[in-house]
Amino acid sequence: MSQGRSFWDRKFDSEEFVYGTEPNRFLVEQVPKYLAAGQRILTLGEGEGRNAVWLAEQGLDVTAVDYSRPALEKLRFLARHHGVEVRTYLSDVMDFDLGEKSWDAVVLLHMHLPPRKRRRLHGRMVDALCRGGLVLLEALSTDQLGRRSGGPDRRELLYYVETLRRDFSGLTTCRLEKEVRFIRAGEHRGKTSVINLVARK
Repeated sequence: MSQGRSFWDRKFDSEEFVYGTEPNRFLVEQVPKYLAAGQRILTLGEGEGRNAVWLAEQGLDVTAVDYSRPALEKLRFLARHHGVEVRTYLSDVMDFDLGEKSWDAVVLLHMHLPPRKRRRLHGRMVDALCRGGLVLLEALSTDQLGRRSGGPDRRELLYYVETLRRDFSGLTTCRLEKEVRFIRAGEHRGKTSVINLVARK
């Protein structure tokens, strides 16, 4: 998978924060409703750290995983700048050991894997949750195809509501909806079709 690593390393290897430093709006809206300071959070495919650092600022115990070394270096810089700690692991999320019954929440934001890998990762996320633990997930829907606000140009990498309902059928759904919202995060800018999921074990 060296090709994937090379792509993401090149993307993040700059002083600029490619996706900015403001946290994901869905995350900001949902975390106060469901999570409390001190809970253990795992965020996958975290990138440059804008979401992990914000979570740590809320008093949460955050572990972040990403495939890109330059991204994690920027994450650690951002954490120091904000005076918080985030544990980081350099790993492909498909290789990382999520553990079992280990986390109060697993966060997956805008990671667009091929369907087979995605199903496998979703299953491992469920196993990794403590009782009462949450999945917080946002991804681009298939309605995003053709929009100019960014994202994959292959339908198989985008999400359907029913696919998420099936993948997380063992959890209690707190929120699962498709919506169009304005996103401003680096190259992603403009009206964007997303699917949001909050589900509890």
